[in-house]
Amino acid sequence: MTRSADLRSALRLTDSHCHLDQYDDVAAVLDEAAAAGVTQVVAMGQDRASMAAALDFKRRFPARVLAGLGVHPVNVTQRPPEQIETDLEYMAAHVAEADVVGETGLDHKWATDAAQQTRQDQILSRQLELAERFRLPVNLHSRRCLRQVMERAIDYTCATGLGAQLHWFTHSRKLVRQTNEAGVYVSVGPSVLDDEQVQAVALEIAAELLLVETDAPVQIGGQPGHPRRAREVAEKLAVLRGVSLEDLAALTAANHRRYLGD
Repeated sequence: MTRSADLRSALRLTDSHCHLDQYDDVAAVLDEAAAAGVTQVVAMGQDRASMAAALDFKRRFPARVLAGLGVHPVNVTQRPPEQIETDLEYMAAHVAEADVVGETGLDHKWATDAAQQTRQDQILSRQLELAERFRLPVNLHSRRCLRQVMERAIDYTCATGLGAQLHWFTHSRKLVRQTNEAGVYVSVGPSVLDDEQVQAVALEIAAELLLVETDAPVQIGGQPGHPRRAREVAEKLAVLRGVSLEDLAALTAANHRRYLGD
């Protein structure tokens, strides 16, 4: 066996934020990820259909998939209120089977007026209440409202002692210093490969709060999203931090277990 094959077999990376329901052949995707050393994927839910899919993947691939149940904030502004209520009812009925509450949060790209923003905030509060009741960590989206979501994450962790993860939160070194102080996790995705600003923010994340993600199948840097790219993210972070890939993988694996409350 070659050195690279040895390393792949030893790595235990987790893609902490992925949309597996958007792939046709999930088994093949998971096999390709595992071949790159990405042995676990957190499948995010955004609505009833994707939540049901995440739970199905967890049942089919129990060693490789964790399930996130959540209602995405963009859906709150784009879908009828009765549909959101149906999604929330499904979430409440099945959240005990989940590993994470997410993807939830706020999105002020789509919520452009006070009424829409209030509605998103109300739906987020209901999901955080479910997460607290069932003692689950949360995975939060924060487009164009970084500080507002950061404050909700900090409040959640301080009030419950549970994990809060900010995904795609690599825009501000100042804000990351605040998440470090509060013990909030931040995940880094493939934008770190080519974006110097993201690299600078990623270096600011406290070692014990660092996670990796892909947000696949979202394209980043002109390349199709895939959970195997979590390895590329880990490789880049290892170089930036001056550590081995093995050590970076072990660090983020330990962080993710702690985030989950294991």
